[in-house]
Amino acid sequence: MADTTLSFSHIFSKVQSTLPGCIKSENASPITDIFNSKIPETTKHCIEVAVRNYVTKKIIQGEKTNLGAIRAVTLICIELVRNELSLPTLPVQVLGDSFDALTIDLCEELFTFVESNVSIWKEDTFFSPCKTSVLRMCNDLLRRLSRSQNTVFCGRILLFLARFFPFSERSGLNLISEFNLENVTTFTNVEQDPEEMEEETKEKEGGGVSLDYTLYTKFWSLQDFFRNPPQCFQKAPWKMFTVYCGDVLEAFKSFKLDNVQSRSTTAAQISRSLSTEPSSQENSKSEPQDQYFAKYLTNQKLLDLQFSDANFRRYVLLQILILTQYLTSDIRFKTETLTEEQLTWVRKTEELVFSLLAETPPDGMAFVGTVKHILKRELMWSDWKNNGCPDIKGPNDETDKNQNGKKDDWDAKAALKKRGKKRLGEIVKEADSKKKFSMGNAEMSRLWNLHQDNLEACKLPERDFVPALETYFNPAIEQLSGKTDVKEQDRLVNDSNFGWRGLRLLANRSPHFFTHSASPIATLPEYLTTMIKKLAKELPSQLSDDMKAEEEEDKEDEKVILEQNDGVKDEEESMEVDGGEDRPEVRAINEEEQKALAKNLVKLGGDKWKALAKKLGFQDDEIEYMETEKGKKGSPEGAAVYMFHLWVENEGEEANKDNLLYTLGGLKMTEIAEGVFT
Repeated sequence: MADTTLSFSHIFSKVQSTLPGCIKSENASPITDIFNSKIPETTKHCIEVAVRNYVTKKIIQGEKTNLGAIRAVTLICIELVRNELSLPTLPVQVLGDSFDALTIDLCEELFTFVESNVSIWKEDTFFSPCKTSVLRMCNDLLRRLSRSQNTVFCGRILLFLARFFPFSERSGLNLISEFNLENVTTFTNVEQDPEEMEEETKEKEGGGVSLDYTLYTKFWSLQDFFRNPPQCFQKAPWKMFTVYCGDVLEAFKSFKLDNVQSRSTTAAQISRSLSTEPSSQENSKSEPQDQYFAKYLTNQKLLDLQFSDANFRRYVLLQILILTQYLTSDIRFKTETLTEEQLTWVRKTEELVFSLLAETPPDGMAFVGTVKHILKRELMWSDWKNNGCPDIKGPNDETDKNQNGKKDDWDAKAALKKRGKKRLGEIVKEADSKKKFSMGNAEMSRLWNLHQDNLEACKLPERDFVPALETYFNPAIEQLSGKTDVKEQDRLVNDSNFGWRGLRLLANRSPHFFTHSASPIATLPEYLTTMIKKLAKELPSQLSDDMKAEEEEDKEDEKVILEQNDGVKDEEESMEVDGGEDRPEVRAINEEEQKALAKNLVKLGGDKWKALAKKLGFQDDEIEYMETEKGKKGSPEGAAVYMFHLWVENEGEEANKDNLLYTLGGLKMTEIAEGVFT
């Protein structure tokens, strides 16, 4: 029977029975001899299940865990993958199963094997299929470990990941410049007992600056700005940061380390003595040790010792330099920038910090040189991230240069061109200083810089593309006057596009467009015909004989109407002269009449005045205002009085007795006027 048709149980038993011999010889030949290299995927899966089952049941869960057997099985799996008898992920899955079942001490010992074979995991055969599994395996380990108890093991895992993944692997990069906001430094918020402070002050007489609770609070509050630098771009936090930082630097400046070098203890030594046995303290004095603290000790009593510690001072000053460099550097995802006043403060602060570092023993100047070099390299990393984190490649060998000379020359020119190219922010800033526009495109920039003020340029006469009325409507006038032989349905007034443009042009250029008319709106062609005839009257050169005759008739009609109006006017004037004394006086209702009307109106019913208000032309919101603002203690009489007052104020003499009685008659409320008007 061919091996491609073997059943799962047969393959499973074959692999499990062969594995012990393979582990002893650390050779996969017994398995490779059973199968040929061209087996289907299903057979590979069967082999994988058999191997993982053997490791879990026979090695890990056996009487004694044998790490050597796990290493041997992993090497056998690597050989199976290279012989195309297994999936590429099998070695990593075997290691992952082992780490899940082993204790932390055994995991740390087995991880040495993983570290030593990092070159194998980076091979093309394994890297792409296994990188996700490797990352998951390491993350599972990190979740089991304590950062304080297993610090070294955690560091080994992170270093392995850094070696395993390429430098430009985007999943391991902080591309958008996020900060670890969970790293909060807590300190005492309660001031020390005054008696204790007095005793400590007596002990520290002659020691320099006073390290009181205020300075203690300001000092440890700076850690929040180091943790979250973007808050410095806000007005209030920036002011707080400058004050706190200035006070702390002034304290460092006054608290010279030259005066405290004779002290026998430092903050690190005090902390070490707290964690060591008395019997071992003598040995620790003779054998100085480097102590690592994962967190700062923020007890107020330790502040004096911390200020006396050169390393501690360097930690804080270096944090300030890192923060100021972030605030002033060009970072792609940083949208805010400092003002000139803020930049001046940053430069002065950096000079003061460097001077304090230079004064801090030992080897202050050498330390300053190292810090400047590190900060300069940090700017290079920022530029690399701003450019999208391109792959970093080493120089090519001489052979590659000879074989690909042209390509290398092109790459060098491209790199030189890219290095010499200005950043977009620099280009915009430079253009803005010259009162120019940079649009990111040569032609667009040229168009935007044709005039210094583009809004004023839009008002220039040559920018006015709206045609004159005569130019636009001349063809339509000629069609209506009969100068051109055009059918009725083909005239321009029947063209919707012509009509739409004509209406817009009339609204901008013609006084006839907004004239008041009581006649209903006609169709668009009829309306345009009427408007064009009016325009033609203003352009005599465009009138035909028929249109001129029509114009003469219109003038005669207007003359007759004017004569009739003059006759009526003379007759009215004569009537005023003859009988002016008998005409009744027309006046608006006075205040007394308004109050009486309001009183009678309220007697009819509480809401009757609202119906009258609507009839007199008031809107709902006005009526609501009268009711809420002018009504006194829920009585509508004040609102009614205010309604009549507004009516008289708005209408003048039209708000008279006759008009009011006419309105009341329509509402059948004439009884409210009884006894009011004499």
